[in-house]
This record gives sequence, structure tokens and C-alpha cells, in this order.
Amino acid sequence: MRTGLRFGGDDMAAFASNWRTVVAIDALMGTVVLIAGAVAVTVGQRWAWLLVVAGAVELFFVGGRAARWARLRRQASHDSPDVQS
Repeated sequence: MRTGLRFGGDDMAAFASNWRTVVAIDALMGTVVLIAGAVAVTVGQRWAWLLVVAGAVELFFVGGRAARWARLRRQASHDSPDVQS
């Protein structure tokens, strides 16, 4: 049994038909947080840089998740036997 910190979690959503929508909504949330932080920084809020960092980190992980899910789907299609009628 593996112990310790594990990144990645459950990737079953990668095989859903709407996986691109899931990634797009996740990226949209990160973008909104980043933009809200940038706007707050320009208005003079000192704490707003935390939002900018949080949005950037979210977008970084969304990019990794999208790449991992695309790879998993590609591998699954290569591993499945060809069905001939």
C-alpha cells in the first residue's frame, strides 16, 4: 500500500464524453479568479495578489490535468481492440 502525498486523484472523469467541458469550466474558474485579483490589485488592494497567484496556480494545474486526461484517453483508445463488423 502506497502512503504519502498523492497527486492526481481519480481520473475517471477523463473518460466522460464531456471531459473537455469539465476542463473548460475549471479553466474558466481559474481565469475569473486571476482577473478578479488583477482588477483588485489595480484598485489598490494589497491582499489581491493572493487571488492572482491562486488563479495562476489553478490554471497551471488545469493545463496539467487536460494533458493527462488527453493522454489517458489516447492510451485507452490504443489499448482497446479494434471492433470489425
